Order: sequence, then structure tokens, then C-alpha cells
Amino acid sequence: YGRLRKLGACVGGCVVDCNQCRECPIALCVLACKKEGKDAVRLWQVNKTIEIEVKAIVVATGIKDAIPPHGLYGYDIFENIITYTQFERLMNAGGPTAGHIIRPSDQMHAHKIGWIQCAGRGLKKGIPYCSKVCCMIATKQSIITKEHDPSVETVIFYNDLKAYGKGFWNFYRKAKEKGVRYVRARPYDVAEDSVTKNLTLKYEDLETGEVRKEEVELLVLSTGLIPSDRNEYLAKVLNIELNHLGFFKEKDPIRYPLESNVEGIFLCGGAIGPIDISESVVQANSAALKAILTGM
Repeated sequence: YGRLRKLGACVGGCVVDCNQCRECPIALCVLACKKEGKDAVRLWQVNKTIEIEVKAIVVATGIKDAIPPHGLYGYDIFENIITYTQFERLMNAGGPTAGHIIRPSDQMHAHKIGWIQCAGRGLKKGIPYCSKVCCMIATKQSIITKEHDPSVETVIFYNDLKAYGKGFWNFYRKAKEKGVRYVRARPYDVAEDSVTKNLTLKYEDLETGEVRKEEVELLVLSTGLIPSDRNEYLAKVLNIELNHLGFFKEKDPIRYPLESNVEGIFLCGGAIGPIDISESVVQANSAALKAILTGM
């Protein structure tokens, strides 16, 4: 019997006698759910195939971040080079560092941070397209970094700034007002100081054509977004089309947006390409309404 059994952590009915489950404080979520009159949390469930008949399907498989290849700008070689999703975790109060932006090498606060946009784009096995949201993600991250500590220097090295959505350009201007520095550049080499673990980035300044270098304490790679690895399998199961990039293909983006080539199957969000949260929510609402109308 688990020590938490008397507190209601174990509700019985398990298919296996799992002491680990009974000892887990999180299992109290089962009791809380039952108190709400529901039975949605079943920690003892096992996988099984269920067949249901539906009138419409919404495909919302999402997207995932591209992992940089080994050695790209020193990634996987130098400790203080991370991806933008890893940096997102650093900023998160619920993340591994409780929101403290620290360097992996020495757990010290980074006082100068650089972002490289389009990291890996255009390489032989890299992403051949613009992921649309990366510039604003870096802008958001730099603003939050400044809000954590206004003294931190932040530099974003970009090729072409993508600020496509409503209010995005003002968001970019807000970052500049807070002291975020934007450098239109083509980075080509990163070296590490063996003592300080700081990183020296060499780049071509695309405004002047000069070769320059900049030292930072932490370097963030904006690697872009790629299709879910479930897309190919799901496309075969549902008999719907993928485009040449691996995203689901709309029947006609102008006349029939969010509709697949199969009647009753709709698409939204990252399933059809890189997208930000607000735009994804709008598409989800639209796809859901289309599904409801199909079922009426």
C-alpha cells in the first residue's frame, strides 16, 4: 500500500498493481478530477485501438523546431551555444533555471547575448524556406531578456527582417527602444575563448560589406520550423496530400482555405506551414466551424 493511499492518491481499478503510481503525489489529480464529476484522468490506461464514426476531421498536427546540425556555428561543440527553443525554456519561470538566463558552461548570468537568425537555412540539408516567425520570436526573447535585466546587451544578427503580422513592426520598434541592437549580417564563423568560454562571432556586415567580429557570452540559434514527423503517416491514412515541403496541402488557399483534397477533412495551424500562435488560433476556429457545418 502506498503512503498516499489514505489521501486518495490511489483510486483503485488499475490493470496492474503499480506502487509507483500510488506513491506519486501527482496521482491526486485523479481524485480532483472525480470531485469535479469527471473521469478524464486514468493513469492505469493501456493503449488500445478504438473505431469511431465521424462526419468531419480537423488535422492539426503542429510543427516542431529544426535541430541544428552538429558543428553549425559551433553548436554541440561550444557549451554556450543553444537553440531558440532552449532559450525559451531558460526564460520560463517554470523552466529548469526558474527563469534565470544563465550560461550552460558556468551557470552564471549572461550579460551579452547574440541571436543568429536563419541558422542552417540554405544549407544542403537545411530548411529551404523562411519560417516566418523566427524574427519576432527573437525580438520577443530580447525584450523579455531586457525586462529581466535592462543592463544585458542583446544583438540580433539577421538577413532580412520578417515582421509580417499586425503590430509586428511596432513590436520591433519597441525592442529597439529598449536597446536591442539589430545587425544585418552574414555570420560565417564562431570561436570560443578557452578560459572565459565567451564566443567570438565573425560576420560580414551586409550594410557596409565589411568583415567584423563581436564577442558574446551566450549565442542563440534561430533554426526555424519544420513539419511534424507524423505528417507522412497521417497523409497516407487519411488519403490527403502533402506539399513538397512535407506540410499538408490545401485544396485551394484562395477559394477553399483550410480544406484538403478529401471532403470533410480540414487543416489548420502548423499542419499547413510555419505559423504564429494568434494566426493558428484563428485558423483553428475557422476549421472547427467548417467541420461543424459539414456535420449539420
